[in-house]
Amino acid sequence: MSAVADARAAQVAVFRDYFGLQLAFAETLAARSGLPLSEAVRGFTNLHRRLSLGEVSEAPPGAEWRRYAEGLDRAPDAPSRLDWTMEVMAAAPDEPPQPNKVRFGCFSYDPPDAGVVRIHFNNHDSRDGAGPLARSKVGARRSELARMFAHLRRTAPEAETVAGASWLYHVEAYRRLFPPAYTASATLAGKVGLTGVSSWGQFLTHQGAVKGDLSQTFLEGLGGLDPDAPWLAFPLRPLRVSAPIACLEDHFGLG
Repeated sequence: MSAVADARAAQVAVFRDYFGLQLAFAETLAARSGLPLSEAVRGFTNLHRRLSLGEVSEAPPGAEWRRYAEGLDRAPDAPSRLDWTMEVMAAAPDEPPQPNKVRFGCFSYDPPDAGVVRIHFNNHDSRDGAGPLARSKVGARRSELARMFAHLRRTAPEAETVAGASWLYHVEAYRRLFPPAYTASATLAGKVGLTGVSSWGQFLTHQGAVKGDLSQTFLEGLGGLDPDAPWLAFPLRPLRVSAPIACLEDHFGLG
C-alpha cells in the first residue's frame, strides 16, 4: 500500500464508529420501511457524501455508488457491512469542497435564494487539539463571520435574511457567536434531510470520535423509530433560526 493510501486509510479509520452508527440506523429504517438497505443508506445517512459522491439527487446513482451498494446488500451481517464500508471509504478520494458554497474558515453560505442566505458550519480548525468552538477561538470564529457578512454586503446586496438549521443551535458555545435576536428565533425544524451533518454531526467530537453517551441514547431509541419521520430519532433535533441580515451586520460592526 502506498503512503498516500496508508494516510487515507488512517484518516478514515477514525470514523469507523461514526459510520457504524449510521449503518445501524439505516438497517433499522430498512427493516421498518421495506426499503433495500442500500437505499436507506443512500437516502438517510451521510455516507454518499462521505464517499465524495456529492449531494444525493433524484437522478439514478452512479457507478461508484452502485458498486458500494451491491457489496452492502450482499454482506451477510452488520460487521461485514461495516468492514465493506471502511474498505470503500479508504479507497475513495477526499470529499471535495461543495462548489455552490462560499467559505470563510469554519463558515460557509449558499448563494442567496429569494433574498435568504443560508449559513453552514464545519470543523476546519482543530489540528491544535482544541475544538473550533473552544472559548480561546471565539475571536477567530467571530472574525470569520464578520468577513463573511462584509463579503455578502459587497457581493449580494439582494440578501435580506440570514437563516440556519442545525443541531448546533442547542449548544451555547455556538450560540454565543451570534446576536441574541438571531438565536432567540430558534424553533424545532420539521421534516429534515439526513444526508448532511445538520443532524449527524451531533455525534462527533472535534477529533472525529463518536460521543458515547449521545450515540448510546440514539441506538437505544431505535426500537421506536418511525419510518415516516426518521429524523425524530435524533437526540438533538435541528433548530431553525433566522433574522434580518442587518441584525447580523450590526452585531459584527458592519452597520
